[in-house]
Amino acid sequence: MGRLISAEFRKILTTKMWWALLIPTVALAALWSIGGNALIGAVLDQINNNTVVAQLRLDFNHLPWSTLIFARTVNISAIFPIVFGALALSSEINRRTITTSYLTAPNRGSLLTAKLITYAVWGLVFGVVISAVASIGMLIASRPEQLPDAVSWLEIAASGVVSCMLWTLLGMGVGALFGSPIASIISLLLYTLLVENLIGSLLPGNWPGILINGSADGLTGSVASQLVVAKVPNIGGLMTGEAQTLFSDLIRTAAGARGAFDWWISGLIFAAWAGVFAVGGWLMSKTRDIT
Repeated sequence: MGRLISAEFRKILTTKMWWALLIPTVALAALWSIGGNALIGAVLDQINNNTVVAQLRLDFNHLPWSTLIFARTVNISAIFPIVFGALALSSEINRRTITTSYLTAPNRGSLLTAKLITYAVWGLVFGVVISAVASIGMLIASRPEQLPDAVSWLEIAASGVVSCMLWTLLGMGVGALFGSPIASIISLLLYTLLVENLIGSLLPGNWPGILINGSADGLTGSVASQLVVAKVPNIGGLMTGEAQTLFSDLIRTAAGARGAFDWWISGLIFAAWAGVFAVGGWLMSKTRDIT
């Protein structure tokens, strides 16, 4: 197994795909992180200059707003780990190079398992890169009083890394099921960027959190929103009761976690989705006719 995993890493590193996807990943994450944190600062300036807010003595500055942008950055930038995973098997199947891989491995099962392990590690790499860029952008554009503490940062960063790994495995499973790079990528992007958003907007309560996107966004978004919501009582003495509840709901929506469950429940749901597609793709590839 070790030799198969090493061979998969060499195969990836000798192609342009990994860095061709990693470069736009960094660019998109930087754009969202810096731009989003700068935008929040500008919006807060407008809110603080509002006469009503001043009269009510509400303080919106000392909240970890940057965590919301962190979650959004991870969720948006995850399109690249998705594409990376989708190409894992579909490109080899499409080019028929998977035949040589099967012939050089003891059996199909061991080769496919090695690929799953390899791409899980690469998913973690993408997650670490995205989280690092989001963190740097947060430090550059966010105000000190809106930054999370060290423990909170570790929580949101860890959720982002895990999310990217699961997206990579899910994309890999979809690619194996379709066997076509174009069909896999178009289907994944169309569903994640359009179809589920339309479905989720029609569903009440926690139903959006059961869907693929909803659970993935909930993994990071729930962590971010909980960090902000925990500070809501500090906004001001008049921010109580229904106002706090309404504000908390708005924060969850802003973090991309509308209808999401707690982070660990969302993580389990998303892991289940990733597992279903990864195992389904594994089984399909194990029995697929490659002649």
